[in-house]
Amino acid sequence: MKGTIYCGACGSRFIIVNANNVKGRIYPYFVCNGRHSKATSCTRQAILIEDVERLVEKYYESIQISGEMRQSLAGMVHAEFDHLLAEDSGELESLAKERFGLEEERLVVLRAHYSGAISLELLKEEQMRIEARLDDIKGRLSAHHDEYAAARENLDDCLTLLANVSLIYSRCDNQNRSLCNQAFFRKIFIDQDREVRVEYQPSYEALCDIEIQGNALNWAEQAKKKDEVQTFSRVETLVEGLNLAHMG
Repeated sequence: MKGTIYCGACGSRFIIVNANNVKGRIYPYFVCNGRHSKATSCTRQAILIEDVERLVEKYYESIQISGEMRQSLAGMVHAEFDHLLAEDSGELESLAKERFGLEEERLVVLRAHYSGAISLELLKEEQMRIEARLDDIKGRLSAHHDEYAAARENLDDCLTLLANVSLIYSRCDNQNRSLCNQAFFRKIFIDQDREVRVEYQPSYEALCDIEIQGNALNWAEQAKKKDEVQTFSRVETLVEGLNLAHMG
């Protein structure tokens, strides 16, 4: 846990310090490293590690999404992927036509060489040029399809975790709790009043955004009423936040 826990007062990382009571019992505390090393003027008091663990576990309860929210977010973002694919259809058609033209050009150049119209050296240069462009087109066509497939799968995985995150975290041992924290958060801040603030990892920053969640619920409601796809101004932002934006 210590790798992601920070002081909410000065932003320094928390470090672990063991303290003994009069009976010799050891109590592990989180201490602000800024105060401990005197690198800052922070006056933040130490806090028991077990208290921090309870605070973080409670925070996971607050970010877990309902089944309705999961369905709404999935529907809204998958609709945006469909929209992006539709926008890409013209480019994909253009790339396919260019690929066909290059394959035809490769045959024309080869026939020209056999007829003595161009030299072997020029043939090699032209073939290398054509092959390089064909490889580029092949990669772009493949990326368009593979990226969206991976993006949709990544979205569904993220939403599945968010719908069960509190239960998952409560059942983790200390090592897996640390991994869970690292997966969801860049930093977890514990304020002086023991309030928890976080900096999310990019994917979850978008999915846990209150405005985006509200847009998703509105999208789902409008879709039910009109039986058509509705979009909101921040859907594209959500796709980008998930690191799932289509390639240019």
